[in-house]
Amino acid sequence: MKRFFIILASVFILAMVTVPTYAAVTDQQKAEIDALNQQIVDLQKQIVDKYAEAGEISKAQADASKANIDQAEQYRQQYTQQNGAVAPVPGYGPGTGYGRGYCGGWGANAGGYYGGCW
Repeated sequence: MKRFFIILASVFILAMVTVPTYAAVTDQQKAEIDALNQQIVDLQKQIVDKYAEAGEISKAQADASKANIDQAEQYRQQYTQQNGAVAPVPGYGPGTGYGRGYCGGWGANAGGYYGGCW
């Protein structure tokens, strides 16, 4: 029985040491993630431009929304630098940022999908 607990403890310690190694994000993966996030930012701005082009929002509202998108991207970059690339970024998970709908949100995450309420 004592041998069983020693083996179990060894396996547990080994698992605790190896899991962070596999969870580490490589520099190439970080670059790919940053490129994908930049594509998201560009697409969000294109969508805002299309709304302005269609007359759904004014030029001033589009500019404010795009400024909010830029500010959110800057925050994402700072947050991941401070907390690591694998840290969850506020606004990218369920119940925050994306998916709150038109002008949805509260507190620091107010603004919904496109970075502001027009």
